[in-house]
Amino acid sequence: MKTKQCLALLALIVLTNACGNVKEAEFPTALTSAVTAVSASLDSLSNSLNAAATGLAQVGADTAMVRSELQRLYNECSFGTEFVFTTPEGILQLIEPAAYYPSQGSDISQQAHIIKSFETKLPVLSDVFSVVEGYQAVVQIHPIMAEDQLLGGVSGLFSPAYLIARNVVPIIGDEPFEIWVMEKTGVVLYNADASEIGLNVFTDPRYDQFPKMKLACEKIAGEPSGKTSFPYYETGSDKIVDRKVFWETLTQEGNEWKFIWSGSSE
Repeated sequence: MKTKQCLALLALIVLTNACGNVKEAEFPTALTSAVTAVSASLDSLSNSLNAAATGLAQVGADTAMVRSELQRLYNECSFGTEFVFTTPEGILQLIEPAAYYPSQGSDISQQAHIIKSFETKLPVLSDVFSVVEGYQAVVQIHPIMAEDQLLGGVSGLFSPAYLIARNVVPIIGDEPFEIWVMEKTGVVLYNADASEIGLNVFTDPRYDQFPKMKLACEKIAGEPSGKTSFPYYETGSDKIVDRKVFWETLTQEGNEWKFIWSGSSE
């Protein structure tokens, strides 16, 4: 009897491992590569901001030193649009490059990432939003701390669509699939169809005729990875086909980006 039970248990283990291997094998390597590439870029920016925050904690109110550090960050980051110093009161005191000097002095104390970072004393990656400089951006901020005292924050701003595209487009190449990215909120950060960037898949009327897509995206927003399907337009066409979908989550400084691989099931 024990022998039969052991054999049954062994068979179950083998079957479970086999199923796991199938799922792992069919998960697109391009999707994992895309997440890894974008994550590396964000990590690089985070490391630079962390080093800057540590250094700026030593210079205090020396605005010349702060500006010099912002210039260095801008010159060394290949995708950052600007770098800023924000006072503990939430005033945008210093900005580089010079094109954004007119925004210096703006009160950004009520922006969500400022509130969260200054309250928690931790780095934050914001959702995409319209910055005071007049464009859509994501902000990565690191608080500047000296002996538990908040001295302000140093931030890098960038276009998520640009950052993702420069990493993802070479991975996709001419392959017959897409990789697009959305926030947990449903806002599209990147899509090969630029007209979809900035839309919210949960609320924009463009997606009302695709209720199954909305339901799938709710699942995607709530789970770290997985597989699903829903009807949507074929790549480069107005034809509606059943799309096979896999997703992974990039987690960075309190935020999550959902990377979605989509290919035709036909």
